[in-house]
Amino acid sequence: MSKDYVRPDGRLKNQLREFKVEVGVLDRSEGSAKVNLGNNMAMASVFGPREMHPKRLSRSDRAIVRVNYRMATFSVDGYKRAVPSRREKEISKVLSEAFQSVVLVKNWPRSVVDVHVEIFQSDGGTRTAAALAITAALADAGIPMRDLTGGIASGIYEDQVCLDLTGLEDMKGSGDMPILYSPAVDEISLFQLDGLFTYDQFKEAYESSLTGIKGMVEVIREALKEKYVKIREEFGVDDEDVSSDDDMSEEEVQLDEDESSDDDMSEETFEKPSFSAVIAKVDEKSETKKEKKVAKKSETKKEKKVDEKSETKKEEKVDEKSETKKEEKVDEKPKKKKKKKRSKKSSTELPDVDDEDDSWFTKPEEKDKEEN
Repeated sequence: MSKDYVRPDGRLKNQLREFKVEVGVLDRSEGSAKVNLGNNMAMASVFGPREMHPKRLSRSDRAIVRVNYRMATFSVDGYKRAVPSRREKEISKVLSEAFQSVVLVKNWPRSVVDVHVEIFQSDGGTRTAAALAITAALADAGIPMRDLTGGIASGIYEDQVCLDLTGLEDMKGSGDMPILYSPAVDEISLFQLDGLFTYDQFKEAYESSLTGIKGMVEVIREALKEKYVKIREEFGVDDEDVSSDDDMSEEEVQLDEDESSDDDMSEETFEKPSFSAVIAKVDEKSETKKEKKVAKKSETKKEKKVDEKSETKKEEKVDEKSETKKEEKVDEKPKKKKKKKRSKKSSTELPDVDDEDDSWFTKPEEKDKEEN
Protein backbone atom coordinates (compact mmCIF):
# COMPACT_ATOMS: atom_id res chain seq x y z
CA MET A 1 0.00 0.00 0.00
CA SER A 2 1.09 3.58 -0.59
CA LYS A 3 1.65 6.43 1.82
CA ASP A 4 -1.91 7.61 1.15
CA TYR A 5 -3.28 4.74 3.23
CA VAL A 6 -6.23 5.99 5.31
CA ARG A 7 -6.75 4.53 8.75
CA PRO A 8 -10.16 3.77 10.36
CA ASP A 9 -10.30 7.15 12.13
CA GLY A 10 -9.46 9.03 8.91
CA ARG A 11 -5.78 9.74 9.65
CA LEU A 12 -2.79 8.98 7.46
CA LYS A 13 0.01 6.61 8.41
CA ASN A 14 2.33 9.21 9.99
CA GLN A 15 -0.34 11.51 11.37
CA LEU A 16 -0.76 12.16 15.09
CA ARG A 17 -4.01 12.44 16.96
CA GLU A 18 -5.09 15.78 18.37
CA PHE A 19 -2.75 16.64 21.24
CA LYS A 20 -3.55 19.21 23.94
CA VAL A 21 -1.65 20.09 27.14
CA GLU A 22 -2.77 22.20 30.08
CA VAL A 23 -0.48 22.84 33.07
CA GLY A 24 -1.24 24.06 36.59
CA VAL A 25 -4.68 22.47 36.77
CA LEU A 26 -4.42 21.49 40.48
CA ASP A 27 -3.80 23.92 43.35
CA ARG A 28 -2.68 21.52 46.10
CA SER A 29 0.28 19.99 44.28
CA GLU A 30 3.69 21.39 43.42
CA GLY A 31 3.00 20.78 39.74
CA SER A 32 0.20 19.34 37.63
CA ALA A 33 -0.80 18.81 34.03
CA LYS A 34 -3.68 17.46 31.97
CA VAL A 35 -3.11 15.81 28.59
CA ASN A 36 -5.62 14.96 25.87
CA LEU A 37 -4.26 12.63 23.21
CA GLY A 38 -7.15 11.76 20.93
CA ASN A 39 -9.72 10.12 23.18
CA ASN A 40 -7.12 9.56 25.93
CA MET A 41 -7.27 11.80 28.97
CA ALA A 42 -4.50 11.71 31.59
CA MET A 43 -3.80 13.94 34.58
CA ALA A 44 -0.53 13.99 36.56
CA SER A 45 0.36 15.66 39.87
CA VAL A 46 3.80 16.05 41.45
CA PHE A 47 4.60 16.18 45.19
CA GLY A 48 8.14 16.82 46.35
CA PRO A 49 11.00 16.54 46.54
CA ARG A 50 10.31 15.60 50.15
CA GLU A 51 11.61 13.23 52.81
CA MET A 52 11.34 9.56 51.95
CA HIS A 53 9.00 7.40 54.01
CA PRO A 54 9.87 4.71 54.92
CA LYS A 55 13.46 5.90 55.34
CA ARG A 56 14.95 2.47 54.60
CA LEU A 57 14.00 2.97 50.92
CA SER A 58 15.96 6.24 50.59
CA ARG A 59 19.28 6.55 48.78
CA SER A 60 22.15 8.46 50.36
CA ASP A 61 23.36 9.99 47.08
CA ARG A 62 20.19 10.71 45.11
CA ALA A 63 16.43 11.12 45.12
CA ILE A 64 13.95 8.52 43.94
CA VAL A 65 11.24 9.23 41.38
CA ARG A 66 8.20 7.19 42.40
CA VAL A 67 5.40 7.03 39.82
CA ASN A 68 1.94 5.70 40.68
CA TYR A 69 -0.02 4.90 37.50
CA ARG A 70 -3.73 4.21 37.94
CA MET A 71 -6.69 3.80 35.60
CA ALA A 72 -10.11 4.95 36.74
CA THR A 73 -12.85 2.32 36.95
CA PHE A 74 -14.82 4.21 34.27
CA SER A 75 -11.86 4.73 31.91
CA VAL A 76 -12.54 1.59 29.82
CA ASP A 77 -15.58 -0.04 28.26
CA GLY A 78 -17.38 -2.12 30.86
CA TYR A 79 -16.23 -2.24 34.47
CA LYS A 80 -12.68 -2.19 35.82
CA ARG A 81 -11.77 -3.29 39.32
CA ALA A 82 -10.53 -0.58 41.69
CA VAL A 83 -7.64 -2.78 42.86
CA PRO A 84 -4.42 -2.04 40.91
CA SER A 85 -3.87 -4.69 38.27
CA ARG A 86 -0.58 -6.33 37.28
CA ARG A 87 -0.43 -4.11 34.19
CA GLU A 88 -0.80 -0.93 36.27
CA LYS A 89 2.00 -2.03 38.61
CA GLU A 90 4.22 -2.84 35.66
CA ILE A 91 3.65 0.54 33.99
CA SER A 92 4.29 2.32 37.32
CA LYS A 93 7.65 0.57 37.63
CA VAL A 94 8.60 1.21 34.00
CA LEU A 95 7.76 4.93 34.17
CA SER A 96 9.60 5.32 37.49
CA GLU A 97 12.77 3.88 35.98
CA ALA A 98 12.39 5.97 32.81
CA PHE A 99 12.10 9.31 34.62
CA GLN A 100 14.82 8.37 37.11
CA SER A 101 17.29 8.95 34.28
CA VAL A 102 15.63 12.21 33.14
CA VAL A 103 15.28 14.07 36.47
CA LEU A 104 18.46 15.46 38.09
CA VAL A 105 18.03 13.24 41.13
CA LYS A 106 21.47 13.95 42.65
CA ASN A 107 20.31 17.41 43.71
CA TRP A 108 18.18 15.94 46.53
CA PRO A 109 19.76 12.97 48.35
CA ARG A 110 17.62 10.92 50.74
CA SER A 111 14.37 12.30 49.27
CA VAL A 112 11.57 11.26 46.93
CA VAL A 113 9.57 12.86 44.13
CA ASP A 114 6.08 11.37 44.11
CA VAL A 115 4.19 11.47 40.80
CA HIS A 116 0.56 10.34 40.59
CA VAL A 117 -0.99 9.70 37.17
CA GLU A 118 -4.67 9.00 36.65
CA ILE A 119 -6.15 7.85 33.34
CA PHE A 120 -9.73 9.10 33.08
CA GLN A 121 -10.34 7.88 29.53
CA SER A 122 -8.46 5.20 27.61
CA ASP A 123 -8.15 4.69 23.85
CA GLY A 124 -4.74 3.12 23.18
CA GLY A 125 -1.31 4.44 24.13
CA THR A 126 -2.15 5.25 27.75
CA ARG A 127 1.43 4.80 29.01
CA THR A 128 2.76 7.33 26.51
CA ALA A 129 -0.07 9.74 27.36
CA ALA A 130 0.85 9.31 31.04
CA ALA A 131 4.52 10.02 30.24
CA LEU A 132 3.56 13.26 28.46
CA ALA A 133 1.47 14.35 31.46
CA ILE A 134 4.35 13.52 33.85
CA THR A 135 6.82 15.58 31.82
CA ALA A 136 4.56 18.63 31.81
CA ALA A 137 3.79 18.26 35.54
CA LEU A 138 7.47 17.97 36.50
CA ALA A 139 8.29 21.09 34.49
CA ASP A 140 5.36 22.92 36.08
CA ALA A 141 6.68 21.95 39.55
CA GLY A 142 10.11 23.38 38.72
CA ILE A 143 11.88 20.02 38.96
CA PRO A 144 15.13 20.31 36.98
CA MET A 145 15.37 17.78 34.17
CA ARG A 146 17.86 17.02 31.46
CA ASP A 147 15.18 17.70 28.84
CA LEU A 148 11.45 17.57 28.21
CA THR A 149 10.58 13.96 27.41
CA GLY A 150 7.91 12.93 24.92
CA GLY A 151 6.33 9.56 24.29
CA ILE A 152 4.46 7.85 21.49
CA ALA A 153 3.56 4.34 20.32
CA SER A 154 3.91 3.10 16.74
CA GLY A 155 2.76 -0.24 15.44
CA ILE A 156 1.64 -2.42 12.55
CA TYR A 157 -1.99 -2.41 11.45
CA GLU A 158 -3.05 -4.19 8.25
CA ASP A 159 0.63 -4.61 7.27
CA GLN A 160 1.15 -0.84 7.50
CA VAL A 161 3.38 1.00 9.97
CA CYS A 162 1.10 3.47 11.72
CA LEU A 163 2.00 6.26 14.14
CA ASP A 164 0.10 6.84 17.39
CA LEU A 165 -2.10 3.74 17.49
CA THR A 166 -5.68 3.89 18.72
CA GLY A 167 -7.25 1.22 20.91
CA LEU A 168 -8.80 -0.55 17.90
CA GLU A 169 -5.52 -0.56 15.98
CA ASP A 170 -3.66 -1.80 19.05
CA MET A 171 -6.07 -4.73 19.57
CA LYS A 172 -6.26 -5.84 15.91
CA GLY A 173 -2.69 -4.95 14.97
CA SER A 174 0.26 -7.35 14.89
CA GLY A 175 2.66 -5.29 17.04
CA ASP A 176 3.30 -2.03 18.87
CA MET A 177 6.42 -0.12 19.95
CA PRO A 178 6.12 2.59 22.67
CA ILE A 179 9.10 4.97 22.99
CA LEU A 180 10.06 7.77 25.40
CA TYR A 181 12.61 10.14 23.86
CA SER A 182 14.41 13.36 24.93
CA PRO A 183 15.25 15.38 21.78
CA ALA A 184 17.75 17.87 23.26
CA VAL A 185 20.05 15.21 24.73
CA ASP A 186 19.13 12.67 22.02
CA GLU A 187 18.47 9.85 24.49
CA ILE A 188 15.80 7.17 24.76
CA SER A 189 14.61 6.52 28.32
CA LEU A 190 12.01 3.85 27.48
CA PHE A 191 11.80 1.39 24.59
CA GLN A 192 9.37 -1.52 24.44
CA LEU A 193 8.37 -3.78 21.57
CA ASP A 194 5.56 -6.30 21.31
CA GLY A 195 4.98 -8.40 18.19
CA LEU A 196 6.98 -9.13 15.04
CA PHE A 197 8.61 -6.43 12.91
CA THR A 198 10.72 -6.73 9.82
CA TYR A 199 13.85 -4.60 9.59
CA ASP A 200 12.20 -2.09 7.25
CA GLN A 201 9.08 -1.89 9.41
CA PHE A 202 11.14 -1.36 12.55
CA LYS A 203 13.22 1.39 10.93
CA GLU A 204 10.13 3.19 9.63
CA ALA A 205 8.33 2.97 13.00
CA TYR A 206 11.42 4.18 14.88
CA GLU A 207 12.04 7.20 12.66
CA SER A 208 8.38 8.24 12.56
CA SER A 209 8.17 7.97 16.38
CA LEU A 210 11.15 10.27 16.91
CA THR A 211 9.78 12.92 14.54
CA GLY A 212 6.37 12.75 16.23
CA ILE A 213 7.90 13.11 19.72
CA LYS A 214 9.79 16.24 18.69
CA GLY A 215 6.51 17.89 17.70
CA MET A 216 4.88 16.85 20.99
CA VAL A 217 7.72 18.33 23.05
CA GLU A 218 7.24 21.66 21.32
CA VAL A 219 3.53 21.59 22.23
CA ILE A 220 4.45 21.02 25.92
CA ARG A 221 6.95 23.87 25.79
CA GLU A 222 4.34 26.26 24.37
CA ALA A 223 1.84 25.25 27.08
CA LEU A 224 4.40 26.08 29.79
CA LYS A 225 5.08 29.47 28.19
CA GLU A 226 1.37 30.28 28.09
CA LYS A 227 1.03 29.63 31.82
CA TYR A 228 3.82 32.04 32.76
CA VAL A 229 2.52 34.67 30.35
CA LYS A 230 -0.84 34.52 32.15
CA ILE A 231 0.90 34.86 35.54
CA ARG A 232 2.79 37.89 34.27
CA GLU A 233 -0.42 39.48 33.06
CA GLU A 234 -2.18 38.82 36.38
CA PHE A 235 0.55 40.65 38.29
CA GLY A 236 0.52 43.48 35.75
CA VAL A 237 4.15 43.20 34.66
CA ASP A 238 4.67 44.60 31.16
CA ASP A 239 7.71 45.11 29.00
CA GLU A 240 7.26 48.88 29.27
CA ASP A 241 7.72 48.76 33.04
CA VAL A 242 11.17 47.30 32.66
CA SER A 243 13.52 50.29 32.43
CA SER A 244 16.58 50.06 30.20
CA ASP A 245 19.99 51.69 30.58
CA ASP A 246 19.30 54.00 27.64
CA ASP A 247 16.35 55.66 29.40
CA MET A 248 18.39 56.55 32.48
CA SER A 249 19.44 60.15 33.00
CA GLU A 250 23.05 61.28 33.03
CA GLU A 251 22.96 61.92 36.79
CA GLU A 252 21.75 58.38 37.50
CA VAL A 253 24.47 56.99 35.26
CA GLN A 254 27.13 59.02 37.09
CA LEU A 255 25.83 57.87 40.48
CA ASP A 256 25.99 54.25 39.35
CA GLU A 257 29.56 54.76 38.09
CA ASP A 258 30.63 56.32 41.41
CA GLU A 259 29.14 53.44 43.40
CA SER A 260 30.79 50.90 41.16
CA SER A 261 34.16 52.68 41.46
CA ASP A 262 33.93 52.58 45.28
CA ASP A 263 33.14 48.88 45.20
CA ASP A 264 35.90 48.04 42.75
CA MET A 265 39.23 46.99 44.19
CA SER A 266 42.47 48.60 43.09
CA GLU A 267 44.75 46.77 40.72
CA GLU A 268 47.57 46.88 43.23
CA THR A 269 45.70 44.77 45.79
CA PHE A 270 44.84 42.10 43.24
CA GLU A 271 47.77 41.64 40.94
CA LYS A 272 47.65 38.60 38.72
CA PRO A 273 50.47 36.18 39.53
CA SER A 274 53.01 35.52 36.79
CA PHE A 275 53.18 32.20 35.00
CA SER A 276 56.57 31.36 36.50
CA ALA A 277 55.27 31.96 40.03
CA VAL A 278 52.35 29.60 39.44
CA ILE A 279 54.70 26.91 38.15
CA ALA A 280 57.01 27.37 41.17
CA LYS A 281 54.07 26.90 43.55
CA VAL A 282 52.99 23.77 41.71
CA ASP A 283 56.55 22.38 41.91
CA GLU A 284 56.72 23.10 45.65
CA LYS A 285 53.44 21.31 46.25
CA SER A 286 54.55 18.28 44.23
CA GLU A 287 57.89 18.13 46.13
CA THR A 288 56.18 18.30 49.50
CA LYS A 289 53.82 15.52 48.44
CA LYS A 290 56.77 13.36 47.35
CA GLU A 291 58.60 13.98 50.65
CA LYS A 292 55.51 13.04 52.62
CA LYS A 293 55.13 9.82 50.64
CA VAL A 294 58.81 8.89 51.20
CA ALA A 295 58.52 9.62 54.93
CA LYS A 296 55.41 7.48 55.19
CA LYS A 297 57.09 4.59 53.37
CA SER A 298 60.15 4.72 55.65
CA GLU A 299 57.97 4.80 58.76
CA THR A 300 55.96 1.82 57.60
CA LYS A 301 59.17 -0.13 56.88
CA LYS A 302 60.55 0.64 60.36
CA GLU A 303 57.29 -0.41 61.98
CA LYS A 304 57.32 -3.67 60.04
CA LYS A 305 60.90 -4.43 61.12
CA VAL A 306 60.12 -3.70 64.78
CA ASP A 307 57.05 -5.91 64.63
CA GLU A 308 59.05 -8.76 63.07
CA LYS A 309 61.76 -8.55 65.73
CA SER A 310 59.27 -8.54 68.58
CA GLU A 311 57.45 -11.51 67.07
CA THR A 312 60.69 -13.51 66.69
CA LYS A 313 61.67 -12.77 70.30
CA LYS A 314 58.28 -13.86 71.56
CA GLU A 315 58.50 -17.09 69.57
CA GLU A 316 62.00 -17.85 70.94
CA LYS A 317 60.84 -17.29 74.52
CA VAL A 318 57.84 -19.54 74.01
CA ASP A 319 60.05 -22.27 72.52
CA GLU A 320 62.53 -22.06 75.43
CA LYS A 321 59.76 -22.29 78.01
CA SER A 322 58.20 -25.29 76.31
CA GLU A 323 61.58 -27.09 76.10
CA THR A 324 62.39 -26.51 79.78
CA LYS A 325 58.98 -27.79 80.83
CA LYS A 326 59.43 -30.94 78.76
CA GLU A 327 62.87 -31.63 80.30
CA GLU A 328 61.54 -31.19 83.85
CA LYS A 329 58.72 -33.61 83.19
CA VAL A 330 61.09 -36.20 81.76
CA ASP A 331 63.36 -35.94 84.84
CA GLU A 332 60.52 -36.30 87.33
CA LYS A 333 58.89 -39.39 85.80
CA PRO A 334 61.69 -42.03 86.39
CA LYS A 335 62.23 -40.93 90.06
CA LYS A 336 58.62 -41.58 90.89
CA LYS A 337 58.75 -45.05 89.35
CA LYS A 338 61.82 -46.06 91.40
CA LYS A 339 60.16 -45.07 94.66
CA LYS A 340 57.12 -47.18 93.93
CA LYS A 341 59.26 -50.25 93.19
CA ARG A 342 61.19 -49.89 96.48
CA SER A 343 58.02 -49.67 98.50
CA LYS A 344 56.73 -52.87 96.97
CA LYS A 345 59.92 -54.70 97.78
CA SER A 346 59.95 -53.59 101.42
CA SER A 347 56.40 -54.80 101.93
CA THR A 348 56.92 -58.24 100.41
CA GLU A 349 60.47 -59.07 101.62
CA LEU A 350 60.90 -61.68 104.43
CA PRO A 351 63.74 -61.82 106.93
CA ASP A 352 66.83 -63.69 105.87
CA VAL A 353 66.77 -67.12 107.51
CA ASP A 354 69.02 -70.12 106.99
CA ASP A 355 67.40 -73.15 105.52
CA GLU A 356 68.85 -75.39 108.22
CA ASP A 357 67.72 -73.28 111.14
CA ASP A 358 64.19 -74.27 112.22
CA SER A 359 64.14 -72.37 115.49
CA TRP A 360 61.79 -69.82 114.25
CA PHE A 361 59.20 -72.46 113.42
CA THR A 362 57.24 -74.04 116.31
CA LYS A 363 55.19 -77.14 115.85
CA PRO A 364 51.60 -77.25 117.06
CA GLU A 365 52.31 -79.99 119.60
CA GLU A 366 54.93 -77.91 121.32
CA LYS A 367 52.58 -74.98 121.48
CA ASP A 368 50.00 -77.07 123.35
CA LYS A 369 52.62 -78.25 125.87
CA GLU A 370 53.75 -74.73 126.54
CA GLU A 371 50.21 -73.63 127.17
CA ASN A 372 49.63 -76.48 129.66
